[in-house]
Amino acid sequence: MRTVRKNNRSFIFLLLPLLFALCAGLLAQTADTSSSKSVSGVRAMHVLGLEGVKHNLHGTLTAQPTGLDFKAGGAHGTVAIASIQDVFTAQDSHQVGGKVLTLAKMGVPYGGGRALSLFTHEKVDSLTLEYRDANGGLHGVVFTMPLGQATVLKKQLVDLGAHASIPVASQPGKPDAGGAKQ
Repeated sequence: MRTVRKNNRSFIFLLLPLLFALCAGLLAQTADTSSSKSVSGVRAMHVLGLEGVKHNLHGTLTAQPTGLDFKAGGAHGTVAIASIQDVFTAQDSHQVGGKVLTLAKMGVPYGGGRALSLFTHEKVDSLTLEYRDANGGLHGVVFTMPLGQATVLKKQLVDLGAHASIPVASQPGKPDAGGAKQ
């Protein structure tokens, strides 16, 4: 019986460095926040809100004089600048690694997978728009994107004529007048 326990322990000690190396590789793939302030097209994920566009679809988000444009494969959605009632930005985090990391966490014995979850999060920006349709109905759309891009898009939209109840912060990450981070 002792040899079985000893073999299990050696297996654990061989598996742990592999899992930590996997986590280090995932953490090394964080978003580049030092990118230039001119955003021609931001890689973003449509969480929900655009008609005719599937939820959680990755594509390109662009601020144009006609409105905010989202293109992903065959899907396309636009929100006109004149219809935008408000623009909000925030920072959030989500777990990275997908199905591979989920399976790896299930394989770590003694609850070690839960500890692994602590190190596999990535910060992202979210951009939320409130807008009115042609009939006057109020709608919302939510996008997530790499850290530092939502404030730039908000500034571009406000410069193009969109309304924002909370002014664009002069520096991202600094609290605005209301005390909330922008």
